Amino acid sequence: MESKYKKKILFVGMPDMAIICLARLVSDGFNIIGVVPPHPSEPTYDFMVQFAKKSGLNVLTYEKSINDPDFINKIKILNADLAVVCSYNKKFSPQLLSAVKGGFVNVHPSLLPKYRGANPYSHVILNNEQETGVTLHFMDENFDTGNIIWQKKVPVAPNDTMGTIFNKLNFISAEMLSDFLKQAEHTPFIKSVPQPVGEFVKAYAIDNKNMKNYIDWSKDAVYIERFIRALNPFITAMTTFRGIFMKIYSAEVINKKVKEEPGTIISAKDALAVATGDGILNIKSLQFGSYMITDAKAFIKMFTPKQGEKLL
Repeated sequence: MESKYKKKILFVGMPDMAIICLARLVSDGFNIIGVVPPHPSEPTYDFMVQFAKKSGLNVLTYEKSINDPDFINKIKILNADLAVVCSYNKKFSPQLLSAVKGGFVNVHPSLLPKYRGANPYSHVILNNEQETGVTLHFMDENFDTGNIIWQKKVPVAPNDTMGTIFNKLNFISAEMLSDFLKQAEHTPFIKSVPQPVGEFVKAYAIDNKNMKNYIDWSKDAVYIERFIRALNPFITAMTTFRGIFMKIYSAEVINKKVKEEPGTIISAKDALAVATGDGILNIKSLQFGSYMITDAKAFIKMFTPKQGEKLL
């Protein structure tokens, strides 16, 4: 497909955001002269490479590091006007950043300088934020600290999950990136402003290392419900029942004082009601070991949990 635009764009990214953004840029006719997928050791490498090749795009890979001199020379030879980055987990050296004359523009799914880091999606829910958004910014040697070009705010809905925010921001990112590149096509100088200096809330990764994704039943029910939504569906909030892991996908809060210890099942009739540090959490949908993914009623019918048993 012949490009509508003259500026030569280098694209760097990892799925899912990268696929959604790249598909939009290809559809809109931008002149993508090279695609840098994740390192071959990453599980999304093959998917990204296949997508780029099916789109008729030139794929550039590296063996050890994206900052290897040989790879940087490959980038220089392309003579790209601008590079865009969508979800990439490597720091770029000054030599790499200077290999593209117009610089590298990153798409970050938060309102920088808040929530720099790997997982803004979860942390805006955990911290009960009322809004989040997308930031386009120039890259520097550190993660998410470069000059801001554009931002777009998005409200966080009461029922948002990590997955719903992820999806919304991915498509907004693609739209913003397309609009930005259309403007950049006719603008020799891209305006940007430095980020404020100071300490801002971070968006560290949440995973199963050190049981970071396990529910702390001593927390209040309102927080635990947010914790469950903040990890659904990519990480998932965990607990155990009868020594078997349980993933919890959705729950609701019952504002009622209880005297039972946190984690204790206080009712298993019409719902699986669990005591917390403050209030009751009604578990609505879950996965129990490798047995089933289901709603609470089917779980209760099959496993007959008893009042007084505990989730740990």
